[in-house]
Amino acid sequence: MAGRASVLVIGAGIAGLAAARALRERGHHVTVLEARDRIGGRIWTDAHGVDLGAHWIHGTDGNPITELVERLEIPHSYVGGDSSYTGGFDNLDLFGADGRPVGQAEKNRTLELADSVLHELEQRAETARRLGHPDSALADALTQILAARRFSTEDEQAVRYHLNVILREDAAEDAERLSLKHWEDGYVVYGHGDSVLHHGYQSVVDALADGLDIRLDHVVTQVVAQVGGPVRVVTGSGVYEADKALITLPLGVLKHGSVTFDPPLPEAKRSAVTRLGFGALNKIALHYDEPFWPTEQYVFGYLCRPTDRHPTVVISMWRSHGKPILVMLLGAALGRDLETWTDAEAAAYATTVVRDIFGPQAPAPAHVSRTAWSGDPYARGSYSCIGVDATPADLDVLAEPVGGRLYFAGEATNSHHWGCVHSAYESGLREAARISGDTTLYTAPNAGDTRRRRRDVDRMKRFARMRLRHLPEPDLAVRGACLREGADPYGVRLFAPLADGELDTLASMFDELAYVPGEAVCREDDTANGLFLIADGQVEVDFGGVYERAVLGRGAVLGAHDLFFGARTTSVTAVTGVRLYHLDQYRYQTFLYAFPDVLMLMLGDLVTRWERLETALAAAPVPGAVLPRPVRPARDGGLTRSP
Repeated sequence: MAGRASVLVIGAGIAGLAAARALRERGHHVTVLEARDRIGGRIWTDAHGVDLGAHWIHGTDGNPITELVERLEIPHSYVGGDSSYTGGFDNLDLFGADGRPVGQAEKNRTLELADSVLHELEQRAETARRLGHPDSALADALTQILAARRFSTEDEQAVRYHLNVILREDAAEDAERLSLKHWEDGYVVYGHGDSVLHHGYQSVVDALADGLDIRLDHVVTQVVAQVGGPVRVVTGSGVYEADKALITLPLGVLKHGSVTFDPPLPEAKRSAVTRLGFGALNKIALHYDEPFWPTEQYVFGYLCRPTDRHPTVVISMWRSHGKPILVMLLGAALGRDLETWTDAEAAAYATTVVRDIFGPQAPAPAHVSRTAWSGDPYARGSYSCIGVDATPADLDVLAEPVGGRLYFAGEATNSHHWGCVHSAYESGLREAARISGDTTLYTAPNAGDTRRRRRDVDRMKRFARMRLRHLPEPDLAVRGACLREGADPYGVRLFAPLADGELDTLASMFDELAYVPGEAVCREDDTANGLFLIADGQVEVDFGGVYERAVLGRGAVLGAHDLFFGARTTSVTAVTGVRLYHLDQYRYQTFLYAFPDVLMLMLGDLVTRWERLETALAAAPVPGAVLPRPVRPARDGGLTRSP
């Protein structure tokens, strides 16, 4: 098509291929320059069908990669879990000291400990962001928390195991190199559960590359974009010119400086490259003649030896691909160390792990393959992370075009979610839309669910399941009935939107407390610490003079709205002996994330009461005017005005 800009795409990874294909379909003359002798970049499916780079579709539902493979009719299967607990935590067979299986109850207990540590890390990060504190390494806060908790040696190892799953093997970097304030700040996730591709990710890049002009073995050394001339890209196989260039080089290559720019890239972009981290996630694949492990199990957790020097999981490709292959993931410093070992040392190390789990009779592998992404001159690592003093905004800076002729794509340019195949794919479409002017090519991901919020909800559900198993059914029924009839002091039945199963989940999360007559349950302006539900007895509620005092009994929900203010808005005192249920602030907030219908009901109630208050104040200019009185649950379950 006449008048369309010619484009050089540097890099035949999925970002470059997605952009090149979209641009070619819109009439641009596109040439792709690739340093390797293959396409795919950090996507690499070997001759045995093992994905040595990208492996999963992380978050299957709503993921653009899912939409792509379905459109291309590429076979794939759901394996569940998430990007941290591959296959799902509940389905993880965890092995501890001496190769003994860790029971479900013990596994849940240790994850609860790790959850509490992770929650405190998140609270410290939130405080640091809110108060504008300088950034620090995640490891500094983690060291302080673990020292204060004084776990037993076994429990600390278990906590470190779970943190290594989430940090080392997911973020691909150690806590010493991750930002406390921003390591996962705002990271958007797609629907629950991962999927794998039957023929590996190579099937995707092959389909995208079909018909494109791709020059392999073209190592780019310089990009020249002087004013008044075309963009010139210097390679070891010649010089190429075009109107525009799309750079999809990995962040690790930009950090290394093996490709130079004339003129140099803007200072802001160079600073972002320096601040951002680039992690390592390497794999060891052990090939056998036939499986000797439980063939229906997908993931085996490894806690037989100190977790900081060993992998956290062993993945069975028999379960997902029908191949007698076990794959281990080694991230961050451990993964980089793997690259320094001999083949014999790597094979012996991996075989020890296998025999720790399956017993000394486990055979030696017929073949061992492994990766070395940090030493790869065309990658220099696996994927980006938010280093100390970096923020996700640095990813946006990296994505900014330069001079209307240089464009940038790749997973490290996607601030919605970095480090994944869909991150890179989306960025390629984003830049194709920018270059071509066709805005239909790219829509930014919905800001819905974040990884932190998803983890909070999963944590809440795990806790609820654990409580449900131990709470006698009659007790659960009593709690559920109390919740069902519960109303706040203004008559709003907050939990009416919940189905019975959801009500049981919530009921299981409350702790039971008791108060004697005259004892304060809470005082106005105290720090909000959760929700109260009166089970038996009566309390007096002082609204600080805004409303008349009320005496409330069974079914009264107190403190529901304090979440929005961070402090108690009423004083509550026991009139009689009182038994109540208490839901702490963290679980209450997480519950509202999981059940937004309740949150919307609360917000609607707040707006309604605010409007009524404004109306009352406007109609009563005299100081001390009496405002509408709250309602309270009556003994028959109805509502009545307080006397």
